[in-house]
Amino acid sequence: MRLMTLFSVVVLLFGIGFVFAEDDEIDFSGEWILDLEKSEIPEGRGGRRGRAAMKMVVMQEENKLVVESTSTNRDGEERVRKANYTLDGKEWENEMYRTTRKSTAEWSEDGKSLEINTKATFSRDGEDFTVNMKNTWSLDNGNLIIDSFRSTPRGDRESKLVYQKVEAKKE
Repeated sequence: MRLMTLFSVVVLLFGIGFVFAEDDEIDFSGEWILDLEKSEIPEGRGGRRGRAAMKMVVMQEENKLVVESTSTNRDGEERVRKANYTLDGKEWENEMYRTTRKSTAEWSEDGKSLEINTKATFSRDGEDFTVNMKNTWSLDNGNLIIDSFRSTPRGDRESKLVYQKVEAKKE
């Protein structure tokens, strides 16, 4: 009888732990708006605020992340980009700005943040140059935080983008 009770308690505790572990999974899905006041975006060349996505729609399911971002170019026109990633560290290619970006996305060991590493090679005035980007996504108090590091031939740039989630309208 004791063995059966002990077995029942172990199964119950394991089940409760599994349920709570499921609740701890990070899901970036939703519509997000950039909070310029809370964000840290450098000014000047390569750090123009227009490069940061003012709005993002993120769809995350199983092993896939789809990001549709809207930004404004220097002429004031909206530009929408769509990028796909797998969440298992496998390389994925996205066409953006007349080049192919190769990216990998992997969860941190604690599962609390997602690191997206991207490499893109551009041609300008007959010369090729490579840009390496590292974006770390996390959630903090309901906000999406993207810590970004970009390494270019013109130097390194860091920024912190803070996005607020747009609440779904109730009908």
